[in-house]
Amino acid sequence: HANDGILAMPIFWEGELVAWSGIVMHDDDVGSPVPGSFVSGAADRFGEAPLFPGIKMVEGFEPLVDVERAYLRNSRTSELNALNMRARVAALRTTHQRIRELIGEYGLAAFRAAQEGIISYVERVVRSRLREIPDGEWYSMGYHDHDGNNNEMYPICVRLIKRGDRLVVDLTGTSPQAPGSINCARPAMEGAIIGVILTFLCYDLPWAIAGLRNVVEIISEEGTLNNALSPAGVSMGSTMAPLSTQDVAAQAFAKMLLCSERYREEAQANWTPGVNGSLLIAPNPHGEPFVGAITDFFSGGGGARTFTDGIDSGGIFHSMASRMANAETVESRVPVLQVYRRELEDAGGPGRFRGGVAVEFATVPHKLPIRPAGLNNVGSGISVPAGRGLSGGLPGAAARNFVLRGSNLDELFAAGRIPLSAGEVGSREIDVVAAKSFTTLDEGDLLIGVLASGAGFGDPLRRDPHSVVRDVHEGLVTEPRARSVYGVVLAAGELDETGTLATREQFRAERLALGHPVEGDAGGGTLAGGRVLHPVSDSVEAVEHDGERSLRCSVCNYRYGGYEHDHKRSALMRERALTDISQHNWLCLDDFVLREFYCPGCATALAADVQLRDDPIMDETKLSYAQA
Repeated sequence: HANDGILAMPIFWEGELVAWSGIVMHDDDVGSPVPGSFVSGAADRFGEAPLFPGIKMVEGFEPLVDVERAYLRNSRTSELNALNMRARVAALRTTHQRIRELIGEYGLAAFRAAQEGIISYVERVVRSRLREIPDGEWYSMGYHDHDGNNNEMYPICVRLIKRGDRLVVDLTGTSPQAPGSINCARPAMEGAIIGVILTFLCYDLPWAIAGLRNVVEIISEEGTLNNALSPAGVSMGSTMAPLSTQDVAAQAFAKMLLCSERYREEAQANWTPGVNGSLLIAPNPHGEPFVGAITDFFSGGGGARTFTDGIDSGGIFHSMASRMANAETVESRVPVLQVYRRELEDAGGPGRFRGGVAVEFATVPHKLPIRPAGLNNVGSGISVPAGRGLSGGLPGAAARNFVLRGSNLDELFAAGRIPLSAGEVGSREIDVVAAKSFTTLDEGDLLIGVLASGAGFGDPLRRDPHSVVRDVHEGLVTEPRARSVYGVVLAAGELDETGTLATREQFRAERLALGHPVEGDAGGGTLAGGRVLHPVSDSVEAVEHDGERSLRCSVCNYRYGGYEHDHKRSALMRERALTDISQHNWLCLDDFVLREFYCPGCATALAADVQLRDDPIMDETKLSYAQA
């Protein structure tokens, strides 16, 4: 991804190389046929920004003038890029100074010992944590939609294998690389997966990646979406294939953590999967090209946890420290007005604990120096929800962008009204914007954008009814969805306990009546008593009874099968439309269905997958047990 320019620096002490330091900064534009350099329409790398090999840019902490001039010549935002380059140099110069001060005070031997000590400590703790988690395999699969040219679907597969104190992350089955700009090379894919491991297993440790090199093996076929080979297009690489890979890997890791009593609280359903945002391209008053982000990339919903709801407008998984931009700051840099921001009702993934809702935002161009402006859209998770829930929790609503062309905003403003939803705005036409596309935006055209919301955890019918009522009162869930998704009935705005109990029993009966067995007869009967070994998911547990290990429902004691059996294979399955989860999934393709899996004994939801109708049923969990 050429926009993310990396400046790396060796650090020497008395002529000996002792460390490396590096910094990555995003430049607004680095060339290419499309302003902003996320190139819709490119078939391969030759239709994207100019490519630079590893090249010496700086000497003596001063940029090399001729090399820098060649680099900046290709950019539409050369002045900003030049400032960014000097910021990189300043940061690395400070790092260089601090490292030399450390060595000067403590000596080279102590400095190297500290580095090796940190790496050794991280590896030792991670190995210890892995040994506390049962051995097994956990599988997850998702789809990346739209390659920048066509709305094709690209599956990404992750099989996580844990044995003892080692992990194997197997991406076999992932789609071949795409004829567009959404691919990434292997280093970006590895970075995405390592980011998941750091978040889930190194939450209280130094993020020393070298401490994982002997613990984790990543298996991936070359020439795939996230292990692409030249001449694959990669200009959207940082936001597309890597983030989708990270979302899929995060679900597999969460399933693994659910099997550990000690670490299950670290599991979380998908946060704000994928990405969705736009760049406005409009000359400044001097006629110079300008590229500015106008959308709220970081206002997504948090994934639900095993003990609490996801955080509403809580951020994004791949950059937890990022925050939604201040509206006035955006307006000061980009010729737009931010009309409203609101947390979107019925968007958070339903579950026993609900996924956090994302923000819907509305933006209109304002005082454009030259009309119309260009609009570079970069999105995923629009034709299908990109995230997945856990243990029967459902995905959050899909992302989307559309433009109300020729809106009546001027009339509303003149009447002293500020609309708070798209439904309050009239327009000449509604233009649904493709996930990756370049279009125009004129004054009066209102852009409506929504990030994906967080996914849920556990069966929605097991959610505390009072929590659902609270969500309704806070405008996060509508009354119709409270009933249709959670089985919660309100009367005059308050909980109808009798109606709720009856509705939930009705829904469970429908699950048993409409669901059909997945396969085989490994399960059956009940298994009470015995010794609980560890959890497997929210309502599945591993037990030992009369010297035999089995899996059972923790709600009704239904026996799913032996310890090494995938409990989902013993479930009942029903397929539903994605709009049954949320009305906001109206742009999702009809080819996709929601597959819900239920306990045959009590109808508790065990898992929920989003797949193409003709796809085979996915694996879930397969534990391993080696008897002494």
